[in-house]
Amino acid sequence: MFCFLQRWNIDRALDEGDALAPRTEAHVARCADCRQHHKQQRAIVHRLEQSAQLPVPDAPAFLRSRVMNALRGEPSAPLPVRWGVAAWAPVAIVAAIAMVGILQTDPQSKPTPNQPSPNPPVAEAPATLPTMPTMNLQAALQNMPSQIAAPYDRELQHLQSDLKSAGKYLGDIVGYKLASSE
Repeated sequence: MFCFLQRWNIDRALDEGDALAPRTEAHVARCADCRQHHKQQRAIVHRLEQSAQLPVPDAPAFLRSRVMNALRGEPSAPLPVRWGVAAWAPVAIVAAIAMVGILQTDPQSKPTPNQPSPNPPVAEAPATLPTMPTMNLQAALQNMPSQIAAPYDRELQHLQSDLKSAGKYLGDIVGYKLASSE
């Protein structure tokens, strides 16, 4: 018979705490690979039974809240938004342009406090237009990929850190090293 079916029977019997079926037991006696699999699985079950008697370390705070929210069906708390250069640079440019327009004064006569200023004729245009700030477009385009990728890189680093913490936590329970610390 196929070994993967017998290994499934071995796993199921060990999970349920039952003895192996006679057919599976006969296969294990003949097949060295399945015998090794049965031995490894029994060792894992034995280790899990032993670890159930050990004190359980506290789960990391991020894991506990995420698991509890998942069980309740509530969404996890959103991560705080961090404003980078990419978010505030356009706002700063628009603000600078607006300030130039606001602060630019008419060099002609200024109205006295008691007299209202006359409305300028519609056909008149200002003598000088505000100058636009210069911008190095080539440098801005070269920096754009790193500015776009930075939040995703940080999120990947956070996910790796979370997975390492969860692996360490689960490894402490089972007794195996599940995640690399590198």
